[in-house]
Amino acid sequence: MRRLPRLLVINPNTSTGVSQVIDALVRDEVAGAAELQTVTAGFGFSYISTRVAVSIAAHAVLDAAAKAIGEGASPDAIVLACFGDPGREALAEMTGLPVIGFAEAGLLAAAALPGTSLVSTNGTVWCEMLGELVLKLGLGDRIAGIRSIEAVADDARSIADFLAKEAKALGAERIVLGGAGLIPVLPEVIATSEVPVLDPHRMAIGKALRLAENPRPATNTPLATTETFGLSPFLTQALGQPAPQMQRRSGGR
Repeated sequence: MRRLPRLLVINPNTSTGVSQVIDALVRDEVAGAAELQTVTAGFGFSYISTRVAVSIAAHAVLDAAAKAIGEGASPDAIVLACFGDPGREALAEMTGLPVIGFAEAGLLAAAALPGTSLVSTNGTVWCEMLGELVLKLGLGDRIAGIRSIEAVADDARSIADFLAKEAKALGAERIVLGGAGLIPVLPEVIATSEVPVLDPHRMAIGKALRLAENPRPATNTPLATTETFGLSPFLTQALGQPAPQMQRRSGGR
């Protein structure tokens, strides 16, 4: 009997409550078709809203993955559960596994559809960073605009009305609304919006499951070519370095 594919889901912020919401969504989406392990960042911010927080979250993501794998997890794919994907490329490099982020998956899925899309999340800085990701992915002509809902009342109807108005003004065919904190309200936004709303979280989970169902051997790349210092034991080992107790401080330029 063939084993179920295995997914490792990483919440880059330190909120266990958010991790529970994410875990419930992933379980609902895969419907028993995969083994799941959801882990929470061991350090950083409970809510990621600045570039500083994103940079720290990227480190925390690597650390969380190294710890989970060091303790016995053997995932076929990783879901990076943040609409901004902090550390996604580094995590793929470190693990040699498919790493599917909420933002990249949602943007690519929307871009594959006819017409343009409006992208939205909660936070002006996040919108700036999503704009940078859009350009990096070469999707500038597929995204009509990016809007923050931080000044909008947090009920579903207000969010839906605001985004529908913005989408119509931009001529966008659909809305991509992302952010782990928005997962609970998103079904109602989808149901009440006059413009179709895509759920990037479920798109990412579905993509990760498809990749996990047809796993490829992990591509191991030599990572740490110089001595590291001060990293956690699991991350140190994931980078191919000696156990921390064997390390010593050395000079260098």
